[in-house]
Amino acid sequence: MAHWSQDFYPQLGERLFAATGVDPEVHTTGLYWLDLDDETEALAWAKRENRPLRAVDISAAHDAVPVLGSGFSRAIYMANVANVRNPRLVKSLKAALLALPNVTIHERCEVSGFIREGGAVVGVTTSTGAIYGDQVVLTAGAWSGDLLKSLGLELPVEPVKGQMILYKCAADFLPSMVLAKGRYAIPRRDGHILVGSTLEHEGYDKTPTESALESLKASAVELIPALADAEVVGHWAGLRPGSPEGIPYIGRVPGFIGLWLNCGHYRNGLVLAPASCQLFADVMLGRAPIIDPAPYAPVGRI
Repeated sequence: MAHWSQDFYPQLGERLFAATGVDPEVHTTGLYWLDLDDETEALAWAKRENRPLRAVDISAAHDAVPVLGSGFSRAIYMANVANVRNPRLVKSLKAALLALPNVTIHERCEVSGFIREGGAVVGVTTSTGAIYGDQVVLTAGAWSGDLLKSLGLELPVEPVKGQMILYKCAADFLPSMVLAKGRYAIPRRDGHILVGSTLEHEGYDKTPTESALESLKASAVELIPALADAEVVGHWAGLRPGSPEGIPYIGRVPGFIGLWLNCGHYRNGLVLAPASCQLFADVMLGRAPIIDPAPYAPVGRI
């Protein structure tokens, strides 16, 4: 799914920008992994899957990214990797959906459970009343597991807190994404640098903490020493939909007619989103799927 989405994102960004005037900023920069523990396995995977990942001399990484810290000895590089500005992507997607005649978006409308008729799920109960549908798709992120409990099902999707920080630098300050020790720095076109992220099992608490701020700043400075003099212009937390091995659940819920899942993407929601939705639509509509849906099917996993 990651491969399919990576190839699809540039055209998706162009289509959304043309349709809505809101640019999701699909920004192709490439990515340097530094001192990766499983570098040998990563390179073997790339060769097997024919992906553009190769080992490079650390001096070449410093030539390409002059602001890179000096405390690294090995690098591998993946060309053509892009990032997308997720708030702009959501804004653009929302505008595109609202322009469609057959789409209604209910905002600030909390779903509390499912409406059942016999063995079928025919709608949801919400804070503003019942909403019925021929099919119901659970795509509630970190809340998906809790909602499914109301049907007596155990879906191992739970909230995993992640905090990140944002710097503002010159537009050409960081020419490539860099990643080391599980932390990353992602450049936006306008010079914003996103640094993340933590992994915390704190339930549904989304409170940013001082300890995480200091940890993220330390990682930022280790990756890019010049950030020691840069201002942190943003610090926030979100909740990932944690799932076993990060493998999402996509497909029909066994035992409940009309109920489907597309959730549990853990740390790769943006990465997998286009392919995840395409695969889901293929399965629901009985079309030939873009990839084998079996590894993601809920059957036998819940």
